[in-house]
Amino acid sequence: LRGIAYGALPCTEQSCGGQRPSEDMLLQSYSKQWGPEGRDDLAIMAGLGANAVRLYHSLGLDIEESHAGFLDHAQATGLNVMAGFHTYGACPGFDCFETWKQAALQGFRQGFAQSGGWHPAVAALILLNEPDFMGASPMCQPSGAAWCRVKAALSALDGVLAAEKEAGVSAGRVRLTVTWSFGISTSIDGQVTGPGIFGFQDMVAGIADPQIAHYT
Repeated sequence: LRGIAYGALPCTEQSCGGQRPSEDMLLQSYSKQWGPEGRDDLAIMAGLGANAVRLYHSLGLDIEESHAGFLDHAQATGLNVMAGFHTYGACPGFDCFETWKQAALQGFRQGFAQSGGWHPAVAALILLNEPDFMGASPMCQPSGAAWCRVKAALSALDGVLAAEKEAGVSAGRVRLTVTWSFGISTSIDGQVTGPGIFGFQDMVAGIADPQIAHYT
């Protein structure tokens, strides 16, 4: 895997001059950045030796615009797409099921689905980006508790699987993952402590027993 994280917002000033554009880089309106009619960032990445592009906010921003052009061009340039869900979507009580399900269904309508499966460019879905930050929420008690991040991850996972089932979309080669931070934490079952690795054990323990994260 030789991947590049891509979030090149079209800003000419620091913080975009206070008017931040959409962070969904797959939008067709950004094609002059990633496409052949402009700068062709995807071809540049491939030319540098990359075989994957990691993205943020690709699903869940509720923007009605096609993503098919980006995915088609990524496929043509030989880049595997690792598409990220918008981590800051609504998760009442850290239950992300419905929001993630609707985000995936919208994504299918916008080009993520093709011929009964995911678009062939899609190799992985990043369900959440550094969800351990959820421990800082006033709703997470006791403060920093692991159940908050694990419940969010499990429910987001279930939401995507439910969307696939409802839409008749086969998983194919698409893998599901969570990108954990490099912060040092202890897994929800107390078995692992360390930077990032706690999250892997979180998922092992949470899938084995969802009630450990107050999720059923």
